[in-house]
Amino acid sequence: MISNIMIRPKQERIKVAYILNNAPNYRDVLLQELGKFVELTVFSFSGTAANLKDPVKRIGYEYVELSQRLILGISFQLKEFTALSGDYDVIILGFDIHRPFRFLNLLRKKRIIFSGLIYGRNEESFITRFARRRILPIAEGVLVYSDMVKEKLSKEISKPILSFNNTSFSEKDIQILPFDFSDNVLNLIWVGRYQKRKKLERLVNLARRNSKVNLRLIGPGIKENIQLNNEDNNIKLYSELYGDDLIQHFEWSHAIFNTGHAGLMVMNSARFGRPIFIDNDSYHAPEIQLAKDASQVFLDFGNEEEVRELVEKCITNRDFLIEQGKILANVMKEKFTVEYMAQQYLKAIKGEWE
Repeated sequence: MISNIMIRPKQERIKVAYILNNAPNYRDVLLQELGKFVELTVFSFSGTAANLKDPVKRIGYEYVELSQRLILGISFQLKEFTALSGDYDVIILGFDIHRPFRFLNLLRKKRIIFSGLIYGRNEESFITRFARRRILPIAEGVLVYSDMVKEKLSKEISKPILSFNNTSFSEKDIQILPFDFSDNVLNLIWVGRYQKRKKLERLVNLARRNSKVNLRLIGPGIKENIQLNNEDNNIKLYSELYGDDLIQHFEWSHAIFNTGHAGLMVMNSARFGRPIFIDNDSYHAPEIQLAKDASQVFLDFGNEEEVRELVEKCITNRDFLIEQGKILANVMKEKFTVEYMAQQYLKAIKGEWE
């Protein structure tokens, strides 16, 4: 137990300030859950500029939206420091080297906790290495997205580290949907924002090469960036859908082929008990921890023969799909839920570092 924790009357909750880049709808679930246990104030920027959807209404916590002031990708918004001057017991700082004024909060006589991805694609630059090894240790401890990040960071700093296993779904959201194998085809689904690093053109080309493959792509920017031909009858494009609106599409699906960067798509597939197959030659977000823990298949989606063999296996061995999907959902239920995330945050807030 950290010795400098203030002892409070039972009825008085810990006051927590949490500053992060964005607090979109998929992050709102965690913030609401955390708000059940602490007096939470969240500071962030609008998700619009990042092509993210903000909640229509925020419930269970206070929210303060900050304005962006970026020059060459660096934030010069002093309010990232001054806005957190209130009577807070704990300040959680989203770790981002592009927001230097945020680090000024380390000068406050408060308990400071860092939270975030920590490692990015440019993790070996001098600035990022300096920030990890010199700035992170100033805080009491660090909350990270996955056990892989925790293991990696523990080799660089000696401060306490907790993994919260990033997700966007509660335990009640997990429902293993039945499969419909009435046709001798493979129905593939992919949900998320269009980005080049996700290499969705690989999926489109796969469906064009193989008439046994049906494909549905769903999300912001999909229709705007993917052009279909008149012959692409087995490919359907949809605008963004969330929550229960996705159920009918996952009921239709048999699997997810994640042909590029993987992130929260892993959680979507686990939520409905659909197996996910992930490219082994792309940079991935920490959410692939779930896929690794659940022994999902990683392969080279740039190898057409390897992909062809996988398609055939998925069509001829339906039990393989069912079992892989069930394992993924069960592992998610165990320790990849919003409830688990909130409990890990609470451990750090209370100073109960492992």
